[in-house]
Amino acid sequence: MMPLNEINPFEYFFGGDLNVFNITDIITGGSVIPLISIIIGYMLSQYGYTGKKHLAKVLGIVFVVLLLNAVLIFGFDALPFVILMAFIGLIFVGRHWIITLAASLVLFTLHLMFNVVLEIITGLNSNIQHMYSGIQRVNEFISTYRSTDYLAIINTNIDILTGNGPDSLYGAIFIILPSILLGIALRELNFSGFIKDSPYISGGIIMVLLAGGIATKLLQVLSLGTTAGETLGEGFGGPVTAIGYFMILAYIADSIPKPVFNLFSNLGRYGLTSYIIFNILMMFIFYGFGMAMYGQISVQMLLLIVTALYILLLIVSNVMARYNTSALEQTFLINKKMKRE
Repeated sequence: MMPLNEINPFEYFFGGDLNVFNITDIITGGSVIPLISIIIGYMLSQYGYTGKKHLAKVLGIVFVVLLLNAVLIFGFDALPFVILMAFIGLIFVGRHWIITLAASLVLFTLHLMFNVVLEIITGLNSNIQHMYSGIQRVNEFISTYRSTDYLAIINTNIDILTGNGPDSLYGAIFIILPSILLGIALRELNFSGFIKDSPYISGGIIMVLLAGGIATKLLQVLSLGTTAGETLGEGFGGPVTAIGYFMILAYIADSIPKPVFNLFSNLGRYGLTSYIIFNILMMFIFYGFGMAMYGQISVQMLLLIVTALYILLLIVSNVMARYNTSALEQTFLINKKMKRE
């Protein structure tokens, strides 16, 4: 919930908080949005048989819901940009996987050249080697989100969405879009079949990707908040680790028992609804008109809260599936026959 782009964690966190943050950052830093983008790309290709017109309708509904969520609840949400790039990804659905994969590699290579390598060179040649925390900016966020002035919160969310326009657009084109295209290419390549036919080769690929990505993230932590380390870890280590995570998820999905798979797939079935409920619950936990815990809790406590909410939503989604409860996802259907897809 904190604006991590405004702070150097090695200045802002101490002791156990810093250790837990570093471990969490190694595992998830820079990889969550690329992972979600790969999954969305894979799903676009998987449901391509419904027609691009229907997929565009679904993306449009999701974009509106997520944009409202970003304005009314969580201004740091990057998912609206993921959905915008998914519209471009529709162009590649149904095309040969080589074309889609080549487009993904070209965009990611440009990202490495102009956003990672040049940024590292600039940082190494600069007199300022470390990122410094914008404490005044952080305090502004804490003051706003802990207040009971909901209109001020909405205005801040809008400022966040519009203020980071160029950076967000750059990240969307050169990080999110390549990840979506990679997901489409993997589905067109029948990646799940490759995992079944070559489990040892796919396992080796997963290990190489995770080892490379996590090693790069370790360098980021060991650099103690330098600009070069942050750029390398977030710009390269995160996306590479995301590919490894996706392959692990695909591997597990084909290996776990059906009842266990259904337990988690029901959360995916109500994914959009669960995400909005999660953000609403987090809003009442952290914002001023709720428990006003924004900027007041430890990293460990935040992880416990997120885990507890995930378990709660897992239970709720399975209850909703048990009684076939209608939710936001109902608008995605084109006929009753597709309800179970």
